[in-house]
Amino acid sequence: MKPTFRLAGPACACALFLLNSPVSHAKSDSSVQIYGIVDAGIQYLSNGPSGQSMTGLSSGNLNGSRWGLKGSEAISDNLKAVFVLESGIDMTNGQLLQGKRQFGRQAYVGLNSKTWGQLALGRHNTLMIDWMSKYAPLGNANIGIKRADPALSDRTDNAIKYTVKLGPVTAGAYYSFGWNNDQDMSDKQKGRMVGVGLKYAAGPVDAAVLFHSKHADAPKTGADSGNREDRIMAGLSYKFSQVSLYAGYRWLKQHLTTQDYRSNMYWAGIMYRPTKPVRLSFAAYQINGTVCDDMNNATCPAAQHAGSEQKPTLLVASGEYDLSKRTTLYALGGYAINNHGSSMSLAGGKYGVNVEPGSNQFGMQVGIRHQF
Repeated sequence: MKPTFRLAGPACACALFLLNSPVSHAKSDSSVQIYGIVDAGIQYLSNGPSGQSMTGLSSGNLNGSRWGLKGSEAISDNLKAVFVLESGIDMTNGQLLQGKRQFGRQAYVGLNSKTWGQLALGRHNTLMIDWMSKYAPLGNANIGIKRADPALSDRTDNAIKYTVKLGPVTAGAYYSFGWNNDQDMSDKQKGRMVGVGLKYAAGPVDAAVLFHSKHADAPKTGADSGNREDRIMAGLSYKFSQVSLYAGYRWLKQHLTTQDYRSNMYWAGIMYRPTKPVRLSFAAYQINGTVCDDMNNATCPAAQHAGSEQKPTLLVASGEYDLSKRTTLYALGGYAINNHGSSMSLAGGKYGVNVEPGSNQFGMQVGIRHQF
């Protein structure tokens, strides 16, 4: 008996067309796959706005909830056409994420060669997501490395992305003409993004280095598109039989209209697997210096105390248990120590970003993730 999919709106038409097209079923050299992750849990956060705590549901705690379509068609023995359409979902209310885009996580088409790598056009994950977030025990989990630097969730519109694997080395690069859905014909700097990196993976060793730079996409009065963030990141992981070790460094400089800001981030982590279905993790992140939370502004909001030598520390611990190959129960806990007037939070959105400067925050998530 064939599975039945019920989808609504543009996603329905797109999915039905692809899944029922003669090419996807009749030709052995073509394929289309539907896939996804649904992840939801109960979350507690302390010290939000005005020192209040909050308990409620949260989505995408271990991995962002999503559904997607991906496919390929063999053009020759060495070349195939590829595409991905991937939509982010808030499991607490069913709404689309990534600015309510229909396919906000990824939407691209391109060519993949066994010899020359892959070149694709559209909306992409940057190598900040694809590579650098993996050098932390929980990857891009909600309480984790992207709380210390939100750019580790960067995606980019209007982009060309190229990756090629040469033995144990992978090279990658991307260029965006407007990373947040805007391209200004009169201002060639607005919203431009560029990244280039190298990755090495052989046996237990996995390491990468990356340069990532972006210009302001919507400069406010008093600012201009010359406002820019430059990052250099390096990450390393080493896997033993039951233990994986992680470490990394990020250098960041913001070039803004009125002044420059600098920040350094260091982290280390461990994942221990006592039995096959169980994973226990711990990671620590330390930041020295601070930057504006919105480089579209000429100066930073006073509440952020930007420009002072802030020193927030983030500690994260987790436990995961696989009920089956596709279903996992988990518990995540984090503690943000906001020294020197910093205001790091454990959650995004209006609640999370409004942690009072200098106030520490504890958070915990308990939930379930299913992959299909």
